[in-house]
Amino acid sequence: MSIVLNRPNIGPREQEACRRVLASAVLVQGPECEAFEDEFASRVGARHAIAVSSGTAALFLTIRALGLGPDDEVIIPDYTFIATANVVSLAGARLVLADVHGHTMNLDARSASKVVSERTSLIVPVHQYGLGADLSALGEIAPDVPILEDAACALGAGAEHGKIGGGPGIAACFSFHPRKVITTGEGGMITTNDDLLAARIRALRQHGQGPVGTMEPGYNLRMNEISAALGRVQLSRLDEFIEARNKVAKWYEDGLGNLDWIDLPIATPGRIYQSYVLQIHADAPVSRDEFVAGLRRADIQCQAGIEPVHRHAPYRDVPRASLGVSEALAKSALFLPMYCGLRHDEVERICSTIARIAGT
Repeated sequence: MSIVLNRPNIGPREQEACRRVLASAVLVQGPECEAFEDEFASRVGARHAIAVSSGTAALFLTIRALGLGPDDEVIIPDYTFIATANVVSLAGARLVLADVHGHTMNLDARSASKVVSERTSLIVPVHQYGLGADLSALGEIAPDVPILEDAACALGAGAEHGKIGGGPGIAACFSFHPRKVITTGEGGMITTNDDLLAARIRALRQHGQGPVGTMEPGYNLRMNEISAALGRVQLSRLDEFIEARNKVAKWYEDGLGNLDWIDLPIATPGRIYQSYVLQIHADAPVSRDEFVAGLRRADIQCQAGIEPVHRHAPYRDVPRASLGVSEALAKSALFLPMYCGLRHDEVERICSTIARIAGT
């Protein structure tokens, strides 16, 4: 039987919430979205939460609301999903790439410091796969530059300042794609403690409409009521989901921790396991790509590491630091199945298949 890479946990409470919205016939701009925003802000400890149509929309609207333009440089990690780069370009700012730490896969402050300039206007660290980035170190390299947290994968995670989303960054952006810890199908959320920024984001997501009419050209990037109702139930189950994923991670650690040619995800306090990503050493018995092929032959879904931003055609010529770690991760990273419904016997099957492919 196939083991899938991810499966969202949708139960009768979520189904009933969606039916309730459909029965109400209020599908947009209703009470569910407002309640979801209030509950989300309370959960992460932020003053404002603004629900939008996707995590990408959350990042785009925030950068757009900050008013960045062609003369403004935005530093992001090279090893991240392409959406982090796309939103910078689409908002009209100038992209700059820095490297990541080998063990955390998060933006490396030392690398970022080498590309800071007088034009640097924003730093966008990614809390990669649920592990909080080092915001303090990033703040030290450019104290006057705001930090926008790409927290797409990090709802429920902690960082040195407390809960991700309510800390020192100018804002944080979350995703509710089905591969995230909670899902609304598609959807996103922006959290901030800045009243003026929140007001402008709310206007921009709604065609630029403010309290006294249209203030500027805007977009239609609202969250609908069905998604919000689904999200409210999912948010109420967040601790349950995190606990289940932690259990799966422990099973992986038990099954793979004795293999000295694999680096497991760092198990630090406060991290969550949005994804479970191994690093296969260059001296492993077989290559990362051979593990991918072997697992798929065994009907186990997996995924090779993401393509670094600088390898994508639109970004091959953007300014950058040395990107050696990002290049190495592209060859070594391996995503294994991770979701809260994954069974112990399935994890055992995955681990034994990896050992068999390696010939150990």
